[in-house]
Amino acid sequence: MSYTYTTLKTAIQEWTENSETTFKNNLSFFIKNAEEKILKEVDLDYFRKNVTGTTTSGNQFLAVPSDYLASFSLSITNSSTKEFLLQKDVNFLQEFNPASATGVPKYYSLYDYQNFILSPVPNDAYAAELHYFYRPDSLTTSKFVLTVNSVSGTFVDAETITGGTSGTTTTISEVLTTTTMRIVIPSNDLAVGETITGGTSGATGVVVSTSADATTTWVSDNAPNTLLYGSLIEAYTFMKGETDMLQLYIARYTESIQSLKKYADEVENKDAYREGLTRAK
Repeated sequence: MSYTYTTLKTAIQEWTENSETTFKNNLSFFIKNAEEKILKEVDLDYFRKNVTGTTTSGNQFLAVPSDYLASFSLSITNSSTKEFLLQKDVNFLQEFNPASATGVPKYYSLYDYQNFILSPVPNDAYAAELHYFYRPDSLTTSKFVLTVNSVSGTFVDAETITGGTSGTTTTISEVLTTTTMRIVIPSNDLAVGETITGGTSGATGVVVSTSADATTTWVSDNAPNTLLYGSLIEAYTFMKGETDMLQLYIARYTESIQSLKKYADEVENKDAYREGLTRAK
């Protein structure tokens, strides 16, 4: 079993027996909060990523990826040899190289949310590779194709569209044709036959159909119960529901997150050839 954004929203409403409008408008927040808890509680390989870049001669800064959370390693290639930089405090780097002399970088630190600082200042354009902890795209950013007719004006990428009947809002990710566009799936459904209006372009169109939601994430595919119970905790807290039911959801989430941690610690990051198979005690 796995969840798409659409099927998970439906499951949350069915488990809580709640389809009230304000509740439905907050479904995406319940799911994102659950994803954030999983991200911070389990060290999965899924949360690791590699990117490459190039240092600039005379520039002590190296751009930080927009989805960066923490470093595992940063290396440069110096004369065909990969050299790993040591992570230090910013103050150490500034004291180590107060005159900003150039050379082959030895140390790095997170200077601000947009930049690493290197020391010494690179004296050449070195190929760099960053292995880091990152935040994957949320299930709530899933997209499907919206088809409209009776179009007046021209819809544009990245603008907000609003349903005239449902009041539902979402963002256009990409305009495909004059009558089709890829949109972020909204918390509430757009109704067939209602008119949508572009917030930037002022364009209008009548909803004909939406494609099926087939987007999943690693967590929604491989840890669906953890994601469901984490979302239900958020949803039931929002509802100010019965304490015994909330405690049940917490217990189910705790059980599933422990299983996920066991997978991360004993299966995902273990080599049976070197360490042998895990045996039941």
